[in-house]
Amino acid sequence: MSRRFLILMLLVISPISTNSLTAEDGFDSIFDGKSLKGWDGNPDFWSVRDGAITGQTTKENPTKGNTFIVWREGEVADFELRLQFRIVGGNSGIQYRSKEVDKWVISGYQADFDGPGGWTGTLYEERGRGVLAKRGNKILITETGEKKAAGKTTPEADILAAIKKEDWNDYTIIASGNRLVQIINGKTTIDVTDEQATKAAKNGLLALQLHAGPPMTVQFKNIRIKRYKQKKIAFMAGTRSHGYGSHEHFAGSMILANAIRESMPGYTVEVFRDGWPSDQTAFDDADCIVMYCDGGTRHPVNENLGQIDALAKKGVGVVCIHYGVEVPKGDSGNSFLNWIGGYFETHWSVNPHWTAKFDNLPDHPITNGVEPFEVNDEWYYHMRFRPEMEGVTPILSALPPKTTLTRADGPHSGNPHVRASVAAGNIQHVAWASERPNGGRGFGFTGGHNHWNWGDDNFRKVVLNAIVWCAKGEVPENGVSDAEVTYKQLEDNQDFQQPNNFNKLDIIRKFDLKLGKAGVKQVKPLFRSDIITTKTPNHSVYISVNLNGAKTLALVVEDGGNGYGCDWANWINPTIKGKDWEMSLTELKWSSAKTEWGQVRVNLNAAGQPMRSNGKEYDVGIGTHSNSIIVFDLPSGAQSFQATGVLDEGGTSQADGTATSVRFVVYNETPNSVNNDGVERHPDLAVSGLEVADGMQATLAASEPKLYSLTNLDIDHRGRVWVCEVMNYRKHNNKRPEGDRILILEDTDQDGVMDTQKLFYQGRDVDSAMGICVLGNKVIVSATPKVLVFTDENGDDKPDSKQVLFDKTGQPQHDHSVHSFIFGPDGKLYWNFGNTGKAVYDGNGQIVKDLTGQEVKDTGKPYYGGMIFRCDLDGSNFEVLAHNFRNNYEVTVDSFGRMWQSDNDDDGNKGVRINYILEYGNYGYRDELTGAGWRQERTGMAAEIPLRHWHLNDPGVVPNLIQTGAGSPTGITIYEGNLLPKRLHNQVIHCDAGPNIVRAYPVKRSGAGFTATIDDVVEGIDKWFRPADVCVAPDGSIFISDWYDPGVGGHNMQDLERGRLFRVAPPGAKYMVKPVDTTTIPGAIDALKSPNLSTRYLAWTALHSQGSSAETALTSLYNDGTPQIQARALWLLSKIEGKASKYITLAASSANPEIRAMSVRMARQSNVSITAHLTSLKNDPSPQVLREVAIALRFDDSDTANSLWAQLASRHDGKDRWFLEALGIGADLHWEGRFDAWLKLVGDEWNTAGGRDIIWRSRSKQAPALLAKILLDEDTKESEQPRYLRAFDYHQGPEKDAALESILLGM
Repeated sequence: MSRRFLILMLLVISPISTNSLTAEDGFDSIFDGKSLKGWDGNPDFWSVRDGAITGQTTKENPTKGNTFIVWREGEVADFELRLQFRIVGGNSGIQYRSKEVDKWVISGYQADFDGPGGWTGTLYEERGRGVLAKRGNKILITETGEKKAAGKTTPEADILAAIKKEDWNDYTIIASGNRLVQIINGKTTIDVTDEQATKAAKNGLLALQLHAGPPMTVQFKNIRIKRYKQKKIAFMAGTRSHGYGSHEHFAGSMILANAIRESMPGYTVEVFRDGWPSDQTAFDDADCIVMYCDGGTRHPVNENLGQIDALAKKGVGVVCIHYGVEVPKGDSGNSFLNWIGGYFETHWSVNPHWTAKFDNLPDHPITNGVEPFEVNDEWYYHMRFRPEMEGVTPILSALPPKTTLTRADGPHSGNPHVRASVAAGNIQHVAWASERPNGGRGFGFTGGHNHWNWGDDNFRKVVLNAIVWCAKGEVPENGVSDAEVTYKQLEDNQDFQQPNNFNKLDIIRKFDLKLGKAGVKQVKPLFRSDIITTKTPNHSVYISVNLNGAKTLALVVEDGGNGYGCDWANWINPTIKGKDWEMSLTELKWSSAKTEWGQVRVNLNAAGQPMRSNGKEYDVGIGTHSNSIIVFDLPSGAQSFQATGVLDEGGTSQADGTATSVRFVVYNETPNSVNNDGVERHPDLAVSGLEVADGMQATLAASEPKLYSLTNLDIDHRGRVWVCEVMNYRKHNNKRPEGDRILILEDTDQDGVMDTQKLFYQGRDVDSAMGICVLGNKVIVSATPKVLVFTDENGDDKPDSKQVLFDKTGQPQHDHSVHSFIFGPDGKLYWNFGNTGKAVYDGNGQIVKDLTGQEVKDTGKPYYGGMIFRCDLDGSNFEVLAHNFRNNYEVTVDSFGRMWQSDNDDDGNKGVRINYILEYGNYGYRDELTGAGWRQERTGMAAEIPLRHWHLNDPGVVPNLIQTGAGSPTGITIYEGNLLPKRLHNQVIHCDAGPNIVRAYPVKRSGAGFTATIDDVVEGIDKWFRPADVCVAPDGSIFISDWYDPGVGGHNMQDLERGRLFRVAPPGAKYMVKPVDTTTIPGAIDALKSPNLSTRYLAWTALHSQGSSAETALTSLYNDGTPQIQARALWLLSKIEGKASKYITLAASSANPEIRAMSVRMARQSNVSITAHLTSLKNDPSPQVLREVAIALRFDDSDTANSLWAQLASRHDGKDRWFLEALGIGADLHWEGRFDAWLKLVGDEWNTAGGRDIIWRSRSKQAPALLAKILLDEDTKESEQPRYLRAFDYHQGPEKDAALESILLGM
């Protein structure tokens, strides 16, 4: 135990007498009792009265913010401060080791006290981490900022009893290293050890506080301080030398210097950059001099031997690092032998790069806490030491490999002496300690060429211990234990700019560098509104929160997820209330305020104009704009805050009011986004940066530095997560020359965290991969323009073969091209591309034709834009299932064979949509007739842009399930598990990277279609959260890949250093995956029940191969299963040779309309008579079934099909657009026969709401005449006329001309 720490402990344990204030050993008075000499504060509030520094506010003279009087006679580091205080009303405190952020405005540690006594004795951090320790507590603040209880000090009741209200009290503050102790009237109130290196202050200002709020008076007298004597370390960092990342003398010196500052109380450090200091007295008071510089004839010490020799004779320590150990023979060499015991001598020593392994460490203070380690560096060896190694102790020694001597002989490369020594097996010393006869100490260390090696804890600790030892300090038992050094710290202070082709990720991996612990915790809000838009009643939200005596209030306006354009907002009548007082925030000066547009203003909007919202003008409030934050220091005793958050007309008057969307958020601490220029980007904060819906919690399953930007994922039957890790994207195309990676992640201990990682494949042919699908030993990777199938034949998690399944499909590195494949319940592959996919070519480069004989091309003949596909596993039997999307990012298929998909609008038009897919449907991104975009004027176009965007008023366009506003939609899945809350069962779960959210869209059947609502699953408070994909694991949990980037869209990847993978499951749910055995029918049946598609693929394949042998088991499964499991069983049963008809009939007889509808899909994939089956269902009561019947007629041109279609069409009531479009799909190839059959069936009864719809949708030559009659009908409303006029655009020829002429004549 050090002497100082022993004294500190005695002071903590023993009450401090204040009877003899003038006879204290080592204390200096810093207040003369008569004037403010040495002190600086606002004279409106601070003065000397009755021999005391006095701060006072009154009703007539309030302070709008906390104000301080600062001691200007220097900073304090390790010290003991004693004073007396008296307070009447209000709140005050003593600032120490603090910083001045503005004139008379201070941040930092505060020994708190107040008039009522509620805060007296607390350790508070002003404008920082808030309450660090409440009185009566010993607290350890960890590296991550967590405040852990470490015991008790004086019981709180005893502290309160000792406090003399409105009278003089003794306050003692002791600061030694990272330990802080506060004592009032002999009672220790707090004892804190602050190990949060990024926040803990080691030195700073002393100041006294006068708090804003009600009138108060505070006084201080008898102020004395004792400073502890310190050792000094002086670094001489040489000039820049070898290039980025090597011989970084200043950056390396700063790593070591900061470590000593943070870890060794009582040590001061000074670093002299760019060689020898010009001040010849710079080293005079040093206890140790560290020289890290280029050597040989360029060594700065050669010209200064006398200066260092004089200091060495006084016992000053000398440490030399890397090239700094080389000097010329003669005077310099002899001096080094004296100072440090050895040196690099040319033609004797050598400087190869090699990996030295240090297994045997000597018992020496320099090796305290050092574990055996190995490091690759330019380890010089075969040093010239003192004769007989007198006074020299080897510290690091190893046997170099023979490969270190492959160079020809030269001054540094080789010589007969070193060759003989290595050949003889002599261990070589690469670091050593020495002692001089006068007690002085020295140390030589030959590592340090690779700057990144300072990130190795043992490498660094050897040198830190040596510096302390050479300064004749006490090396701690476990060595100098500094905070871990992170990659970011290693980047700092380097002499050279980082090269453009520098691959930091490879450096992080190669040197196993750390990202460090998070410096702060995520701050949670007291209040966070829903998104407020012009559709919100009154364009406003009322806000009321309890403050419970908080000292800080932060008001935040966030954008609504679609960027901050037009997001003007006001805090109207913002009011804080205490027990018997209230005040408007407009009367209190904020401590900080910033906004992304305009300016934060009092009683005006962000542009300096009157505040107006929804037609009303407001006089009192704070005008701002997203994204903004306004922070206030609150008066003592603040209990509540109320305001109304409103949208300002400065924003809502633009873009028809559709562009404005914000959230109002209130905090009682300064949120991380202020302190860290955005939420601190550390994996430790990843989970706290998410808002997870009720009944679930998120676990960070994997993150940087092990992996980076993630796109798609899949999960195999073992629960292993396969991810596409993308770096070579767009402007970063050559960032990783080896190519992007496919990784396998595994959790071996069931905690949901991936503890092992394997590289499955790396190559340029998977750059910017947007899809991965794991099917047994085959892995399908979508990496435009190719779709690759990797096969692992021997199960070693390495591909043995690679096949191109599709080629020349889409634009390389374009996320509107090929997306992920998934395995359907029918044993087929489903996939899609967006509107840059353009065409599909097979692996041989030949254009693919679908089953109808059409080439799969985006030409409008007949297909446009993004498309959805279905094919066999080998790419055959190719079908285009729907088309005319923009960027339909991914498709998912449920057990019934229903497809669901998202689609992105033209960015910025708030038209993102979720689609239920009608097979062969047109989804309206481009004009079916002309191929024009949605902005092109056309008859009957919707007034609202999000609806106009998809041509929804055009006949032949399938409606959207739901539109979700602005965004960048990505991965999607169907959740058919039961682990997550029931509200999510059998629902679509979808990622939207734009608004940082994962949502579910619970659906209800509505006619032949569906309606949907939005149920948030995970939302990013951290706005870098960019969910890219979501997948269901075998246990029923879900995994979400996070691209993690400050922006999205525009193909602009900004961050290459981070990527995350999250698991979402109920709290406490372990990640337990049952073994899968599909070698037996019962095992395969069990696997077929899995919510995980890869598992179901194995089950499906095994059961299908069994044929009729599996029929009994599958029938039992059908009889006992849920509807989804029944559906899986039926798909397989229908594919048993000769059994299709039986099980299609069984499905058609089900009480469940989804199973009956599925029977139609089953029939279409079989050889049964489709027309006969459809006829049997024509009177089904469910529109869901009739929808499938109508679609299934598409390729049947028989009279029977025409008649059946007519009967279905006669049931249309004019209210179900889904059914109308299903009828259109069933008629599109046969309109004349279909329409004629319908007219014969309905006769003169065609003019109904349903009949008018059929005519509007029809492409028959008979339709124009009927359209004309509808338009001339007096019952047709004027508002309906554009709709029917638009229908004429879909007809050509004399029939159309005649109809238009009849309209003109009939008007």
